[in-house]
Amino acid sequence: MKKLSLIAFLFVISINSIHGQIGVNDANALLGLPKATNLAEINAILSPTIGSVVFNLADEEIYRYTGLTNGWQVSTDDQLDSEVNLATSIDVDEAGENTITNETTVQEVIQAIAPITSKAARVFYPPSIEIDASSTGTGRTINLYTQYTAQFATPVASNPTAPGAIPIYNANELHYYVTFADPSVFDNISIDNAGEMTYDIISTPLTYNTLINVVFVVK
Repeated sequence: MKKLSLIAFLFVISINSIHGQIGVNDANALLGLPKATNLAEINAILSPTIGSVVFNLADEEIYRYTGLTNGWQVSTDDQLDSEVNLATSIDVDEAGENTITNETTVQEVIQAIAPITSKAARVFYPPSIEIDASSTGTGRTINLYTQYTAQFATPVASNPTAPGAIPIYNANELHYYVTFADPSVFDNISIDNAGEMTYDIISTPLTYNTLINVVFVVK
């Protein structure tokens, strides 16, 4: 009797082992979720249990039942920026203010810091250039954009792993400004959309040194 019991036990284990493996093209051995044609059909399910899941054939999404308040919701783990919490809440935009609000999610950090970084990154000074002011004259021109690209494309020195040229903007990607020009030397300054500056030299600098400041702003 004991021998028969042992044989029967081994036979059951053998059967379970065979059915526990999925063979090639054996789709019938796979388990699947209940399927619904569309969301309307899902919402028509009577008295679902919280945590129940259904596969929606219409949008090929898995829906889970969350209760009477929110009903069926798409079961997703997108990890949206609004869902990712910071390990430690920080303030990124109100240093020195009397009232400080700490940012707690990735989305809040991006929204707080974007206005700061966008302004700082968009404004830069082009490289220094030489303007002949040894004599007076009107309607002189110099292309600020080509002067900028020429120097950025051929730097005199760089570290060993740096690219050969500095990344540059296209002419139509920039706004051009003169923020200061020595009024005793320069007059009638204008700049076109291609970065060409027209100006008059109304007198030569007494000390052979004068100033004109140019600023580029990325559109």
